[in-house]
Amino acid sequence: MRLNVGEYILDINVEKNKNFYKNEIYVSEGCVCDGCQNYELAVEKVSLEVSKLFEQLGVDIKKPAEICVYYSDKDILCYGGFYHICGRIIKGESPWEIISKTEKSMTSHLVEDKMISVANNFNVAYKEECSLVSENFPTPCIQMEILTYLPWLLEKPNTY
Repeated sequence: MRLNVGEYILDINVEKNKNFYKNEIYVSEGCVCDGCQNYELAVEKVSLEVSKLFEQLGVDIKKPAEICVYYSDKDILCYGGFYHICGRIIKGESPWEIISKTEKSMTSHLVEDKMISVANNFNVAYKEECSLVSENFPTPCIQMEILTYLPWLLEKPNTY
């Protein structure tokens, strides 16, 4: 299925994504840190636009390949992470810029301005290079990067 997300044109295999994600564990089952526990609660309350995008991709929003808290401002947490998607990028550039590169290593950073705002405080971008791919993930695989700001919802003080 062809899908336009901002400047990106994607060719997505929705059925393969749905089949993979229905068998994956929730983020709260894979990690017990407060950030992951809160993420699972907070994404239940994302906007209709964000929910629609994940539905169109066939991806369960509660099952990221990687998610972490970058910082907290009062009770709003800045999360970064990524999801894997079975498909290809037809058009669009990676949001990562290389800062330095040697024969043995490379340093890069995510450029937030290169991301697409799906809704207020929920940004996405896509890249072909994938990290931490499950061995049973269908191919071809692309990675959807996210950067989002979500409220603290756990019934205990914010630990960030």
